[in-house]
Amino acid sequence: MKEFVILKGDAGQTSFKYLKRIFKEAPNSFLYKMMRKKNFVLNDKKIEGNEMLSEGDVLKAYISDDAFDMFSGTSNAPLVEEYREAFLNFGNPDIVYEDEHVIVLNKPTDMLSQKAKRKDLSANEWLIGYMLFNKMTDREGLRKFTPSICNRLDRNTGGLLLFGKTVFGVNTLNRLLKDRTLDKYYKTVVFGELKDKLEIKGYLKKDEERNKVYISETKTDDEESYIETVIEPVEYIKDKDITILSVKLVTGKPHQIRAHLSSIGHPIIGDYKYGKREENDKYKALYKITFQILYCTKVVFPQLPDYPELSLKTIELNEPDLFSKLRAQ
Repeated sequence: MKEFVILKGDAGQTSFKYLKRIFKEAPNSFLYKMMRKKNFVLNDKKIEGNEMLSEGDVLKAYISDDAFDMFSGTSNAPLVEEYREAFLNFGNPDIVYEDEHVIVLNKPTDMLSQKAKRKDLSANEWLIGYMLFNKMTDREGLRKFTPSICNRLDRNTGGLLLFGKTVFGVNTLNRLLKDRTLDKYYKTVVFGELKDKLEIKGYLKKDEERNKVYISETKTDDEESYIETVIEPVEYIKDKDITILSVKLVTGKPHQIRAHLSSIGHPIIGDYKYGKREENDKYKALYKITFQILYCTKVVFPQLPDYPELSLKTIELNEPDLFSKLRAQ
């Protein structure tokens, strides 16, 4: 018999979803059969799978060790080593906020948020490695639930990355991102002068083969997604004819800010994909800029009655040093 005590971070999900996290390799039919036969019980009572779990509940699984090993995904052992490798490879993450349920990381540029290929090491593996190293989870814990990044930044976009340590943390972050009640602000530098605050809207379509997006003012087919970006000038640097901007990301689509700014004639400095090569080459020679100057520098949380630690909280980074260099005469 295996016994699982429901922790605060695991509360708020159904009993079936929790079982599915533990028995990752088991087909749904097997889990329902075990519930019908009372091999799975919650607080010593038969379960249907739709019970909402609360902190302190006890779920028991009357199952053999062999069956547990077969269905619980013990094959995750190589992944545990991968997480540790990522943590040791990158060093201590620059964590700007952490509580029981979430981590907010200052992601370096030139790092993936999540792996694109099987052998990649990303911020996601780095933070799970951090949790393993600091004994916030272990191999058994990862069988039940895998912590994860909830928002993505392009590889060469630095700044605030949101990571859920628990089911409650992941569910909360995903809900806020989905209903757009979490405000995300970016700092960037573009070519040309922008004088007024703009709220620009359009439709975005991604070309998967070229890893590039295209924007139109009106929707032309079902594959296009609505996007909205709010742009506010911070400072115009006249001698260089460039503008520092604060950008609020209302929707969150791949390459949205980069493509939206390019579409109005003000591409980001260093963005070779959506800008002009000759202009970017100049800044590459002068300032060693080899990627787009784009950083997520502030997130503002809404009121969260069930999560007082984050309710109405603002998390903000200092402006990167590169901005000061571009201001210099």
